[in-house]
Amino acid sequence: MRRATVLAAAGCGLVMLAAASCAPPPAPPLSPKSSTSPAPSPTLPPSPVPSVPSVPATTSPATPSPVPSTPEAPSTSGPAAPVGEAQVTPADAPLLEAVRRRWPVARAQGDDSIIVIHREPEAGAGEFAWMPDDRHYCLAVVRGEQTDLNCRPLPTSWARIGIRLVTKSGLRPVEPGESGASGTRTVFFAVVDGGHGPYQYARSATPSPSPSPGAGPVRDATAVFASGRTLSLLTYERPSADVLPRGGPDICSTDNAICFPALDAYVG
Repeated sequence: MRRATVLAAAGCGLVMLAAASCAPPPAPPLSPKSSTSPAPSPTLPPSPVPSVPSVPATTSPATPSPVPSTPEAPSTSGPAAPVGEAQVTPADAPLLEAVRRRWPVARAQGDDSIIVIHREPEAGAGEFAWMPDDRHYCLAVVRGEQTDLNCRPLPTSWARIGIRLVTKSGLRPVEPGESGASGTRTVFFAVVDGGHGPYQYARSATPSPSPSPGAGPVRDATAVFASGRTLSLLTYERPSADVLPRGGPDICSTDNAICFPALDAYVG
């Protein structure tokens, strides 16, 4: 029994040796480099890339992108102050309230910065302005229940020396019973350098308060800045049917230092 067991074991060993002799020889061991990464596929060598020095964050690129235009910064002249009769009085309260109840920008203006150009409190009519600096203005026109407010910059160039602005502020209907006109009327607004007022229409050598029955008189007020610069603010009306594109009678200061055609609207 013991002998059979030994022979069986020996037979098993012979079988294993036979199997081992039939198997192919083992492959040679891989090198350490081959065992960690596969062989790369053949590819073209990369093109050399020149080194580019780093650009500081504050340096502009060689080709800057277009910069959008920005509005002109406000002037440092400060607000204009009214002079003399252009200062607000208690009688002007209805005119100021008619505008302030509609526009927040008007409510933000104190009475000391309001320049009253024309007042008819009993008739509910008038014009007043303010200038936050010497480049911008706001003009309010009150005619009863109709009010108009325009806030704009002054033009940067002018057709005449001393004339900063002549513009149409808008149309207004003629009040019932108003003489000398019909339909609508146009209110003009002018800004003139210097304190040469009062201003009025000039016909030949004789100044006239009104060049025609339908045209209203010239009203003006004086505004002064902290720097000492002085501007005159003018308003006047004409029947809209009589308004021509350009020209018209001249408006002059009393010293004739400044004159300009009433209907030469430089903007607006």
